[in-house]
Amino acid sequence: MRRTADAHERSRPLLEVIFNMHGAPIRDIVRALNSAGHRAARGGPVTHNTVLRALARMGEEAPQPPRERAKKGAKAAKTIRARSEQYEVFRTPAYAYLPLLDYRPEWFVGRGCDPSAGDGRMLREIISRGNMGPHWANDIRDEEAAKLADIGQVTVADYLTMDDPPRSDFLITNPPFTRAQEFVERAKTHVSGPICILQSIGWQSTQKRSKWLRTAGLAHVLNLPKRPQWEVDSGDRIKSNVWDYAWFIFLSDHDGKPQMDWLSDGD
Repeated sequence: MRRTADAHERSRPLLEVIFNMHGAPIRDIVRALNSAGHRAARGGPVTHNTVLRALARMGEEAPQPPRERAKKGAKAAKTIRARSEQYEVFRTPAYAYLPLLDYRPEWFVGRGCDPSAGDGRMLREIISRGNMGPHWANDIRDEEAAKLADIGQVTVADYLTMDDPPRSDFLITNPPFTRAQEFVERAKTHVSGPICILQSIGWQSTQKRSKWLRTAGLAHVLNLPKRPQWEVDSGDRIKSNVWDYAWFIFLSDHDGKPQMDWLSDGD
């Protein structure tokens, strides 16, 4: 029983990646997992069957080839990936970021930025609290630009490859799960203050990433009071009832272990 429990615990980061790549071809999931250093339950490389077993544990079906998916359009339309076919587009609910802004208001002074801003709701909340900026909002999707016009400087680009991101005093963002570490490293080149990254608690669990986190300036891990239900533009909410989430706060002058705390939902 103990070995079974340990195996389940080791598989949590692997299941996390599979959940966030919902609907992607299995070969792409296998490639991403092996590139990130994940291993199958018995220590070998992740295979096609590893992913199939994980999907079964999550109550999901393996993604169908495009021809079959078209025959099941009504069902496919209910999946996360069908709503964000090219990019990971999940709107962050207010209860996932308001507790962070309340926790340390002094972190959000000066010019802020969100390089994966979506509709800009987090920066807009900071503006409503009196910090008028002007801030910088970026998103990879052209469709978001009109929604960001009231925030300040707006760009539409791939944050990781764009030239010279604007100098900023703080960063707050909910980046794509598979690129979060790269977002942190890029932020260090132009953000002088707190770098606030929303990720699942499983993000810190892989051997390769945990080694990086020890020296990356991770100062705080702030756990959310409840699990997010991601919003999509249709108005639906996508439950993540398997994973807890936290804000990971990086500070350029931090050297040592991070402090852990639990955010309050104000109840």
